[in-house]
Amino acid sequence: MRLALILICILSFPALAQVYKWKDENGVTHFGSQPPTAETQEVIIRDTSNGRSSAAESDIIRQSRELERRRQNQQLEQAQGQYRSRISEIQDDYDNRPDYVCTGANNRLEEAQERWRNEKRQGYTIDDRQYYEQRIQSLKNSRDNLCR
Repeated sequence: MRLALILICILSFPALAQVYKWKDENGVTHFGSQPPTAETQEVIIRDTSNGRSSAAESDIIRQSRELERRRQNQQLEQAQGQYRSRISEIQDDYDNRPDYVCTGANNRLEEAQERWRNEKRQGYTIDDRQYYEQRIQSLKNSRDNLCR
């Protein structure tokens, strides 16, 4: 107990010391614990740790941080909504766009089938029939692979 009392007295002693402020002949401001040789000006150190103003300031700071956090969350939610909307638009465009590769494969198949029908009307040889049947089958396989 005595040791604690002695420590408190020793540690609080520098807090009671006066602080002096002065400017030298060059205009430089100095602070010190002893007065200068010329005129002196005492500086009063205020204790703000127990005042109400610090509590009010901390409430204001807390409210400011809370408002800033809310604003950032709103901006984040807005950005996420815009991102989801844009992704949805891109997906819709992708789903609704024509598939040119598949369309081309279908067109080639229809063209080969039309040529085979024309050959049938005009007369054909066994070699022609084998050629067109193989060609049509090949184009069907190609179309099936491309149009999955």
